[in-house]
Amino acid sequence: MVQRRRRFILAAPLAVAALLPATAAGTSTGGCPSGGDWQLVTIASIGFDPSTAAGIPSLDGNRDGLTCIQFLPNFPRAAGVFVFRDNTVGP
Repeated sequence: MVQRRRRFILAAPLAVAALLPATAAGTSTGGCPSGGDWQLVTIASIGFDPSTAAGIPSLDGNRDGLTCIQFLPNFPRAAGVFVFRDNTVGP
């Protein structure tokens, strides 16, 4: 009887943790706006150091290492000219 109780005590916190939403650093906490060809990209892929980006709220305010970019239509895509905003749009 004692062994069963110990198993339950150990399993209960694990079951509760599995039900909680994932909001730890490194997990996406939002998405990009619909329309306008927004793309979800990593901060590093656009040339920013993640520790620097954390100080720019519109770039990575939620500190998940992701941001949304939209290439400007009047420039060739190869020029790499884009605007960004943090991925804070809900599902």
